[in-house]
Amino acid sequence: MSSAIYLTLAGCFVAAFCDLRGRRIPNWLTGSLVAAAVVLNSLEGLHALGISLAVMALLTAAGTLVYARGGIGGGDVKLAIAASGVLSYPLCVPFLLYTAIGGGLLALLFLAFRGNAKASVSHAVFMTLTGAQGIAPEKRESLPYAVAFAIGAIAVALSQSVAPFLRLHL
Repeated sequence: MSSAIYLTLAGCFVAAFCDLRGRRIPNWLTGSLVAAAVVLNSLEGLHALGISLAVMALLTAAGTLVYARGGIGGGDVKLAIAASGVLSYPLCVPFLLYTAIGGGLLALLFLAFRGNAKASVSHAVFMTLTGAQGIAPEKRESLPYAVAFAIGAIAVALSQSVAPFLRLHL
């Protein structure tokens, strides 16, 4: 496995710990990962650096749109940008795919064990189906999505070592 995968694993584990503990992903962590992305990829040449910067720019644009619509938190967007920049293309694609799958599994677990989450979802479904206007629940439950990023990083690490069947051929 490459140093980029080890660095992404470490960063995502620290982010998951921080997100579970205080529902925040520290800026020093995502900033450090971005700096590491620039350094690691510049060591491989200008072409590799350009691809990594393009990946981060694309995710910045997409992540900003998703964040503005309330779909994901700002720290999660920064973590996606930073970790994908470290992995660069093509490893960032399975990382983001496995992160989305991990997020779906995390959401199912969250719904199964959190009472307020069930109320929030049923309220959102009712509002969507009826087109009604109303007041949203007072406290919106949120997922510690950095855990999903850790799942994505684990899947990429496994795909590059002991579980090659997880590799996506792009």
